Amino acid sequence: MGEVKRINLSFDLRNKKFREAYEIIISKRSAKTAFVTDAVLAYIENNTQINKQCIKDAVKEAIQEMGGITVNKANNNEESAGGIPDDVFDIISQI
Repeated sequence: MGEVKRINLSFDLRNKKFREAYEIIISKRSAKTAFVTDAVLAYIENNTQINKQCIKDAVKEAIQEMGGITVNKANNNEESAGGIPDDVFDIISQI
Protein backbone atom coordinates (compact mmCIF):
# COMPACT_ATOMS: atom_id res chain seq x y z
CA MET A 1 0.00 0.00 0.00
CA GLY A 2 1.24 3.49 -0.79
CA GLU A 3 2.00 6.24 1.62
CA VAL A 4 -1.09 7.43 3.50
CA LYS A 5 -1.23 10.83 5.20
CA ARG A 6 -3.74 11.99 7.77
CA ILE A 7 -4.92 15.50 8.57
CA ASN A 8 -6.95 16.71 11.50
CA LEU A 9 -9.55 19.44 11.01
CA SER A 10 -11.28 21.46 13.70
CA PHE A 11 -14.64 23.12 13.13
CA ASP A 12 -15.90 25.87 15.45
CA LEU A 13 -19.59 24.97 15.43
CA ARG A 14 -20.50 28.46 16.64
CA ASN A 15 -19.55 29.68 13.14
CA LYS A 16 -22.44 29.03 10.73
CA LYS A 17 -20.18 28.29 7.73
CA PHE A 18 -17.98 25.90 9.69
CA ARG A 19 -21.00 24.14 11.18
CA GLU A 20 -22.59 23.73 7.74
CA ALA A 21 -19.35 22.34 6.25
CA TYR A 22 -18.91 19.98 9.21
CA GLU A 23 -22.46 18.66 8.87
CA ILE A 24 -22.03 18.06 5.15
CA ILE A 25 -18.76 16.20 5.61
CA ILE A 26 -20.07 14.11 8.52
CA SER A 27 -23.14 13.12 6.50
CA LYS A 28 -20.91 11.41 3.92
CA ARG A 29 -20.07 8.61 6.40
CA SER A 30 -17.57 6.29 4.69
CA ALA A 31 -16.80 8.54 1.71
CA LYS A 32 -15.51 11.58 3.64
CA THR A 33 -12.02 11.53 2.11
CA ALA A 34 -13.34 11.19 -1.43
CA PHE A 35 -15.87 13.95 -0.84
CA VAL A 36 -13.32 16.38 0.62
CA THR A 37 -10.88 15.56 -2.19
CA ASP A 38 -13.51 16.24 -4.87
CA ALA A 39 -14.65 19.43 -3.11
CA VAL A 40 -11.12 20.85 -2.80
CA LEU A 41 -10.22 20.07 -6.41
CA ALA A 42 -13.51 21.50 -7.73
CA TYR A 43 -12.96 24.66 -5.69
CA ILE A 44 -9.42 25.12 -7.02
CA GLU A 45 -10.48 24.50 -10.64
CA ASN A 46 -13.40 26.96 -10.45
CA ASN A 47 -11.66 29.65 -8.41
CA THR A 48 -9.67 31.23 -11.24
CA GLN A 49 -8.54 34.82 -11.17
CA ILE A 50 -10.85 37.29 -12.86
CA ASN A 51 -9.49 38.46 -16.17
CA LYS A 52 -9.71 42.24 -15.68
CA GLN A 53 -9.20 43.00 -19.36
CA CYS A 54 -12.14 40.75 -20.19
CA ILE A 55 -14.36 42.66 -17.72
CA LYS A 56 -13.11 45.99 -19.06
CA ASP A 57 -13.91 44.96 -22.64
CA ALA A 58 -17.36 43.70 -21.61
CA VAL A 59 -18.20 47.01 -19.89
CA LYS A 60 -17.07 48.95 -22.97
CA GLU A 61 -19.17 46.73 -25.21
CA ALA A 62 -22.25 47.07 -22.98
CA ILE A 63 -21.99 50.87 -22.96
CA GLN A 64 -21.54 50.93 -26.72
CA GLU A 65 -24.62 48.73 -27.20
CA MET A 66 -26.78 50.80 -24.87
CA GLY A 67 -26.12 54.20 -26.31
CA GLY A 68 -24.24 53.76 -29.50
CA ILE A 69 -21.24 55.44 -27.86
CA THR A 70 -17.95 54.92 -29.63
CA VAL A 71 -14.93 54.11 -27.54
CA ASN A 72 -11.60 54.58 -29.29
CA LYS A 73 -8.02 55.00 -28.15
CA ALA A 74 -7.27 57.62 -30.76
CA ASN A 75 -5.77 61.02 -29.94
CA ASN A 76 -4.07 60.12 -26.65
CA ASN A 77 -7.15 58.55 -25.04
CA GLU A 78 -9.36 61.47 -26.10
CA GLU A 79 -12.60 60.30 -27.63
CA SER A 80 -14.59 61.58 -30.53
CA ALA A 81 -17.57 63.80 -29.73
CA GLY A 82 -20.07 61.96 -27.60
CA GLY A 83 -17.55 59.27 -26.65
CA ILE A 84 -16.14 58.27 -23.31
CA PRO A 85 -12.43 58.62 -22.53
CA ASP A 86 -10.73 55.25 -22.25
CA ASP A 87 -9.37 56.32 -18.85
CA VAL A 88 -12.85 55.88 -17.40
CA PHE A 89 -12.56 52.16 -18.00
CA ASP A 90 -9.23 51.91 -16.18
CA ILE A 91 -11.19 51.93 -12.93
CA ILE A 92 -11.65 48.19 -13.35
CA SER A 93 -7.90 47.65 -13.33
CA GLN A 94 -7.80 49.26 -9.88
CA ILE A 95 -9.98 46.51 -8.41
